[in-house]
Formats: sequence, structure tokens, C-alpha cells
Amino acid sequence: MSSGFSTFSGQKVKGFAGKEYSVPVYLQFVPGYCVEAIHSRESLGYKGPSSINTIYAVSHVANATGKRRQQFFSEDNRYFPLLRSHGDVPTKGDPVLLCTIGKINYFLGPLNTINNNPTWNNDLNYKKELTINSDDIIGNTQRGERGESLNFNKDIIYTRLQKKRNSDLDYGNIVNEVSGDYMIEGRHGNSVRVGSRSNNPYIFISNQRDSMNIFETLADGSLITITSKGTLANHFPGYYDVTTQKNIKGFKLSSDGVETNTKKIGDIYSDLNNKIDQEEIYKYGSEKSNKVDKKGKPIFKPSKGNQVLINSDRITLNSKLDDIFVSSIKNIYIGAGANLSLTSPTLNLVSNNVNIGSPKKEGVVMEKMVLGDKLLEILTELFTELKAATSLFYGSPLPLMDQTGIIPLSEKLSITEEKLKDLLSTKHKIEQG
Repeated sequence: MSSGFSTFSGQKVKGFAGKEYSVPVYLQFVPGYCVEAIHSRESLGYKGPSSINTIYAVSHVANATGKRRQQFFSEDNRYFPLLRSHGDVPTKGDPVLLCTIGKINYFLGPLNTINNNPTWNNDLNYKKELTINSDDIIGNTQRGERGESLNFNKDIIYTRLQKKRNSDLDYGNIVNEVSGDYMIEGRHGNSVRVGSRSNNPYIFISNQRDSMNIFETLADGSLITITSKGTLANHFPGYYDVTTQKNIKGFKLSSDGVETNTKKIGDIYSDLNNKIDQEEIYKYGSEKSNKVDKKGKPIFKPSKGNQVLINSDRITLNSKLDDIFVSSIKNIYIGAGANLSLTSPTLNLVSNNVNIGSPKKEGVVMEKMVLGDKLLEILTELFTELKAATSLFYGSPLPLMDQTGIIPLSEKLSITEEKLKDLLSTKHKIEQG
């Protein structure tokens, strides 16, 4: 049973001769619970593609015959998602709302209850309907008696996400008050947050959040953030790194955090920007104020600045059929804590000025590259002249000899001249200029 008339004790009227009659009440939505969920063609109750994400459910409200027990469910107890493209598929034991519209059974849910938990909410209307004997081979468990799926992992219960006031980014001066966000929370520590700070929108997509974390942090397994105002440190002031067992303040590029890495992006950024403070690489989304801190450094305040962060243990960009374009109207910085490898049948570096090293770093002397073909041409000419060189003895030319005075120098130079061809790479070339 779903939508329909029902009666409730205590709601009666007196009729002829004072006889009491129950008052029928029409219920559009009635509470129930999920008995079976059809997630795939392997699920019990699969009846073709149209049955995917449907459920078998039992109402908590008895029909005219009083039947509501799990033993009686059949195809009449199949319910379809009420919403076409948006759905949170229940699992066995989840509380749901049931209704019938146009002779089609629908469900809404899973329902939130006073547990108010994204992982699991107990059905408050549950009444024990099956008696499981001690020798029951299915499993004499409390969860089994409640009709819950024993495959649903409840080992870790995740807390709900929260939103606290951010004094640097939120509007107004009222303490402990902030506008709410639209959030989609998965059962096991993943979420999508679409919200704003003041009237500046942001989107956070998080996966594998710690079960006790009430906010998305840079310690999440994977995190994608899209912000429009403020630095990354404004949105993520700090987190605890379980790997290093240290409290990390703000955001830092991974390659710059490797102690053995002597070529940090922060150093290059500073060198190429007139010795600007390395930390300003992290100041995007802010601007200098008129104030300075105790060390005399300028204090930054949040400002407009759209930016995207993709933060994870491993990131892969893969194009199956066509090109990948990486473009920036200013600079592109690539840093690695260990090795940077480029693999390609052909590698083209097209630039008016190629520097290997930091040209503006103090104490660094930059030298010009050598053109191999031109060097080979000059050395070949030099060897030709040296081999033809002679000395004069009473006006007669004599060949130059090596230091032993036995082997002509031209023979030894010919041996060395044969090695000149090894100067040139058969694979790599540079542009003249």
C-alpha cells in the first residue's frame, strides 16, 4: 500500500445511536522501508532496463486487510524513483516515502531521520516483523532482523559537513552567522558543495574525506576547488598531514615541499619577477593592503580572483583521440620533487629565448649554446689546414711529426678527425640564431 485512505486510533466520530466510527484520512505519502534495491541486472528483482534503481518497499501503514509485513511483498510492492534524473538509490533497510500517482508506485528517499547522518539513518517507524531463530543459516544478527543489507559497510560513520563563518570572506559583522550552501553528501566521505562566501561563488568537489572532518580540507584524498575570491589559504587555512604527522598551514606546492629539491618553483618565480617574495606565488586572490606585519612585510587582503585547484595523490590527463592544449596568457611553471620526464617521438621547443638554468639568479653566469653543424664545419677546416701544415728545412718543406719524431702528425690528426662526426646527435637539433 502507498497512497490511499487509512484510519488512526483516537480519530473517531459518533454516528447513529452514539456508535463511533473511524474517520478515513487520505495519505498521499506514507512512510515505509526498502526491502530490496535493484542496482544492476545482477540484482534480485531485475526485470529489464526499466527496473534499474527501482526498489521493493513495504509501507508502515496497514491496508484494509492489515497486510504490511515483509513476507507479503510482490510486484505490487515495486516502486520507481519519483524524480526522473536525480536520485539517491536506497539500500535495504533505508526509510523511504511511498506514494501512488496515476496508478504507478513511486518512492522518495532515503529519508533523513534524527540521526541526521549522511552514511546511515535508522528507520524510526521500524517494527520487528521477522523472527530469526538461533539456528537461522542466513545470520542471526540485529541488522538482519531489521531487514538491512549486510553488504552495506557501517564500520565508519561519517559526520555531516558544516560551514563556519570566515571573517575574511563572508559578508557582514554578525558573529557565528553565515549563509548556507547547497550540498550533495555521499554515504562514505565524498561530497559536492555549491555555495558562496558573501556573493562570491565557489564549488568544492571532495572524495575520501576523513570521517571526523566537518569541512573539506587539503588532506582529503582528492579535492577540486573553484573559487572566485580569496587565496587558497583563505579557504583552507590548514590541515593535519597524516603522512608527515605535521600540521600544515595553508597550501604549498608539493615539489616545493621536498627538502632535497634544490630547484623550487618558488625560487624560479622569485628570480623571474624581480626578486619578489617567494610566498607571493600563493597570494593569488588577494591584494596588498596599506598595513604591514611585525616583520615589516605587507599584509594581503582578499580580492577578486578566479582560480581552480586540483589536488590528489595522483593526477592523470589522458586524451584518447586528439590533442591536449595547455595555454597561459602569462607564465607556465612545472615543478617536480624528483624527476621531470618528457616522452615523445618528436619534441619541439619553439621560443625566441631558451635558457637552461635561471638567468636572473644571483651569481649565475649564462653562456651561449653551440651549433653542432657550424662547430663541425670549423673543426673540419682546422684539421684540414693542420694536416697540410709543413716545416721548412733549408728551404724544403718537411711534414710535421709527432713528439716521437716517427709518425707524421697528419696521420694522428686523421684518426682524431674521424671522431668529429660523433659530435653531432642523430636525433636532436636546435634552431640557428
